[in-house]
Formats: sequence, C-alpha cells, structure tokens
Amino acid sequence: MLHAYTYTPEDPHLHTLWVFTELAKSESQGQSLRTSLTPRERDIAALLIEGKTGKEIGRVLEISPRTVDVYRTRLLRKYNVSDTPALVELLLQG
Repeated sequence: MLHAYTYTPEDPHLHTLWVFTELAKSESQGQSLRTSLTPRERDIAALLIEGKTGKEIGRVLEISPRTVDVYRTRLLRKYNVSDTPALVELLLQG
C-alpha cells in the first residue's frame, strides 16, 4: 500500500513523504508509527529521513535549530531509541 503526504500544498511534489506499507500488515492491531506522530513531529521526522541536519530542518520549517533538537529528543524518547539513525530506521520500518 502506498500513501503520500505533501508538506507544500502549493507545489505538492516539492516536499512529499511517501509511505510504503506491506498489505499483509493490519493497522487495526494498534496505532501505527505514522498516526502516533503529531503534525510537527511528522514534519521533523520526514526531514530527518531525508538526512537533513537540525539547522537545515529549522530553515525549511522556519523554526530555530534548538526547537528541532527538542522535537528530535521527544521522538527519541517516544520511540525509545538512542540516536537519530536508529530513529530514522524505525520510522522507515513503521
């Protein structure tokens, strides 16, 4: 199954998050990773998956790099991972 979400409605292909899931997986087993994220956490996560740094994410979202760090730390704690690469791997799996 494929889902796509755009972060730039005026140019939908500029910043799009594509989510591929296995058809055999049932989302009724509980809340998926994607649906358990707040909109801002989804923004941060999508840009982390793209490999952007905190400063780059801050520029794209027009927020401070410190705010990006706060959200990244919140995501690390929320999903009980110790670093950003582990978070990205988990987000890509979920």
